Amino acid sequence: MIDSEFNGNEELSEEETKALLKSSKKAIKKAVIKLKEHQDQKESKLKFKEGNPNSKLNEKKNSSDTISQAQRKSAVKEAMKKAHQKQQVKNAEKKRKAAATVKDAAEKAGKKVIQAVSSSKWGILIIILFLIVFMLFTTLATSCSSSFVDSGTAYIATSYMTSDEDLIACNEQLNNRENELREYIDHIPDYYIDWNEYNYYIDDIGHDPYQLLSYLSAMKVNFKYDTEIQEMINKVYDSMYQLDIESVHEVRSETHIETDADGNETEVTVEYDYFILNVRLISRSIEEVVIQELKDAGVYDLYLAMMQTKGNKPDLF
Repeated sequence: MIDSEFNGNEELSEEETKALLKSSKKAIKKAVIKLKEHQDQKESKLKFKEGNPNSKLNEKKNSSDTISQAQRKSAVKEAMKKAHQKQQVKNAEKKRKAAATVKDAAEKAGKKVIQAVSSSKWGILIIILFLIVFMLFTTLATSCSSSFVDSGTAYIATSYMTSDEDLIACNEQLNNRENELREYIDHIPDYYIDWNEYNYYIDDIGHDPYQLLSYLSAMKVNFKYDTEIQEMINKVYDSMYQLDIESVHEVRSETHIETDADGNETEVTVEYDYFILNVRLISRSIEEVVIQELKDAGVYDLYLAMMQTKGNKPDLF
């Protein structure tokens, strides 16, 4: 700093001049630094005010922005939820229609397979291969295709694999045996002649053809009307009907009046033979006589399933 003793009229020495200049430079430098610091503080405050002209307004704006953002998120979430629900409804309807279509296709496929193999001696092998293919397909398919496999397999499992001609022949054989039985009973007096009395105790004669065919199909699956099947039908017939004919011999007596030559009347008792023929028929249904055989063979459930569907040939008879 400038010495207080300095007088403007006095002449300074060289050293004093240098010292004065040095002191002046320091004072100027400090003044510049202070001026710069003041300017920086002013600019900083100005920037803060420019960026935040009204702190309350900024707070309100930030709060409004936060609410708007939350509302947008909520609206988007709700819209996505509704879209998802709508898509689920569409998918469910598509699956329902697809399942119905596949079920129809399964039944048609089952019928075609049955028609194709029923007349072939390799029918059983083809059926087995068909089921294996469907089982493999099940492991790779969707639930819709699983319904297709299940429907097709169930249709085949409950169907008569034998041709209609052979099925009808089986039933005709049993019908013929029953007709012979009726005729025999009707003509009993022709076979047992001169019996004094004929008594009949006869149960109904007849059968359910589907019980016969379901029994044979459960036991043999794809069979032909051959000697073995004919013997099985005869065995069923023999088990269904039990005909008992009983002859009863009685010694009876009668009393009458005889008149001799003199006109005397005498009461006379005469014994004679009296023959009675009792004809009794006990009948049972096919199911009654084959149920144990089916259970022993482990195919009773299959028999019941075929009975329920009538072998998928309800119009055969």
